[in-house]
Amino acid sequence: MWLSNRWLWRVIFIAAAIYFVVRGPWRAVHDSGDFLLVYTAARSWLHGVNPYIAADLAITARNGGIPLTETDFVISPSVYLPPALTLLTPLALLPWAVAKTIWLACLLALTLWNVVVFARLAKQWAVPVASFLLAFAPVHSGFSKGQPSVLVCGLIFLSVFTANPDIAGLLLGIAACFKPQLAIGFFLLAAGQRQFRKLIVACAVGLIASGIGVAFVVPGWYPALSANVRNIVGSVSGLNSASGPISWYQLVNLHILIPEALTRTSFELIAYAIIVAITAIAAVRAADWRMSTALIASATVLIGYHRFYEAQIMWFDVPAILFLSQKPLSYILWALHAVFLVPGQTMIALRVGMQTNNPLWALLLRHETIAVVLIWMIFAWITIRHREAGQASAPAWMKSAVQSIIVSVSP
Repeated sequence: MWLSNRWLWRVIFIAAAIYFVVRGPWRAVHDSGDFLLVYTAARSWLHGVNPYIAADLAITARNGGIPLTETDFVISPSVYLPPALTLLTPLALLPWAVAKTIWLACLLALTLWNVVVFARLAKQWAVPVASFLLAFAPVHSGFSKGQPSVLVCGLIFLSVFTANPDIAGLLLGIAACFKPQLAIGFFLLAAGQRQFRKLIVACAVGLIASGIGVAFVVPGWYPALSANVRNIVGSVSGLNSASGPISWYQLVNLHILIPEALTRTSFELIAYAIIVAITAIAAVRAADWRMSTALIASATVLIGYHRFYEAQIMWFDVPAILFLSQKPLSYILWALHAVFLVPGQTMIALRVGMQTNNPLWALLLRHETIAVVLIWMIFAWITIRHREAGQASAPAWMKSAVQSIIVSVSP
């Protein structure tokens, strides 16, 4: 049977690795624009300049030999919080070329480390799982821009796989400093599983980094940051008005499925509240850690402002799919996740623009978000309807298999 053909999977793995390198690290060498933005903001913070004002950021960039203008920072406003700027201080002290090289090397090492951990959890399916993870397009998109989301997802993965609560809390805390919208669900998971030491360490890391960041940022930073956030997510489309219409379809959150007339109304808030409530109840009741993390990962993508690259957090779904005994559901889930092997919404938008008057195109231009909704619904249904007696919690699992995995792949 082709599913057990080792040579076929080796070929697929090589193809997936090439696909990853070409769309990810190779493009990152020539781009990394998102990291350039936060790097410049960190340098501004370090030099006592407002890290959220476009004119100040442009001056910092030019002083560092980076040919960026004020317009560049208007189109892509600075929105990373002060704790992220604090943590990036070591790189902000370095020239751009050196900082970029170190940053990309760290992202690559962390990504490959996570691939190894996930693959070893899959045991006999190690090569197919590694192939799937390397071919997952959100990782490529994030990598190509030097996106901190790659770092954040990698740290969250390791925080779940690490048995030591202090180290796990440190990793989760650092992740939250960069992108709290991706990490918040895993804070709640730690609380639900009574991993209080991990939670305390994570909160302490966030508070210390936040305290330092706010203490040394120049006055007037908060109004500027608020204006930048509104500029990105405050419009009806949820995007900067200067962005092209195609950018709308780089979003994968629930917001783009809600009719324009109902956005930012009680309907949207109720929809989010329902997802949060069902996810919280199901995650706490889950009989297995894999279902809890998969459910939280898919809910995280749906709630808030998320672009395509942040769907990398759905790597957590892979162990849950392998765990399923219901084969039809596992096949459906694999098919839904296969949607993310290419950046489909963006590709279609480049071809047809915003043809939302045509029902078929309107559907295709939102198919990634629809897939996430279906994935979340399936995991919620499985978790609530088919939980086993007792609670096979993460701590027991961490003390055995995963601890040995982390030790064996640690540098």
